[in-house]
Amino acid sequence: MTSADQNFNLNTRGKRPSFFEADETDALMTALLETMSQLWATRNQVTVLQKILIEKGLLSKEELEKFVLSDSEKVEEHMVMQAFFSDAFRAMGSATQSLESRQRDIDRLQDEVDDNG
Repeated sequence: MTSADQNFNLNTRGKRPSFFEADETDALMTALLETMSQLWATRNQVTVLQKILIEKGLLSKEELEKFVLSDSEKVEEHMVMQAFFSDAFRAMGSATQSLESRQRDIDRLQDEVDDNG
């Protein structure tokens, strides 16, 4: 058995199958595969839309290949992209709260309960 085989554990008991020792690895792989399938679906839609636009004569293949966003459009797209990634990684950031920070939050909440109780 190779080291790669040792890391792969098919456990189908329970609600969800488990393929790796760490649940986090399974969750990450699930997220990666979901992202890949969504990317594939999006690429397929873009290809279909491009073909339709070209076939209907609304856009030539050359126009499509030469199209460039304006500087203001690039800035806007960059801002939208940053917001997208911030939103996507928000859950990961909250999961990495330090123990000290978490303890401060608990202490603060306990103080509030004590003051109001």
